[in-house]
Amino acid sequence: MGLYVHRMRANWALLASFVVSAISPLLLAVMHSHASYWEFVFPAVALIPISADVLYTISQLIITAEFDSKDQALAGGVFNTVAQIGKSVGLALSAVVASSVSEKAKSSASHEDRLLEGYRAAWWFTMAATATCIIVTLIGLRNIGKVGLKRE
Repeated sequence: MGLYVHRMRANWALLASFVVSAISPLLLAVMHSHASYWEFVFPAVALIPISADVLYTISQLIITAEFDSKDQALAGGVFNTVAQIGKSVGLALSAVVASSVSEKAKSSASHEDRLLEGYRAAWWFTMAATATCIIVTLIGLRNIGKVGLKRE
């Protein structure tokens, strides 16, 4: 992404990456318990990092571009710290959703089925978060334009 970001509008790159990555939790949420790894899990694992890579690159460029050259390293470090905290919170929320749904699942169901029901809820939660990112990109980030261009 770093090689091509200066050639395209950042909002369209973000939107495309979120749409592609939205397929990943959707695949896992509709997966049946006896599905092949190659049928659902492999495509999901291959697609999910796309939006993270694009979002991180573009966000880093936008944030550091707003600071003087002497403060850009500090801005990048603060951004990285906030991004790591955000990932931790998102992962924790997904775990809470999965465990609470697994606990409330039918006690007559097998242990694996209860776990899968919790995982499905977490994947739907992830799908909702990705849909929120798509909406924010469409509405709030529509005027970003090109980033990564060198300013003199």
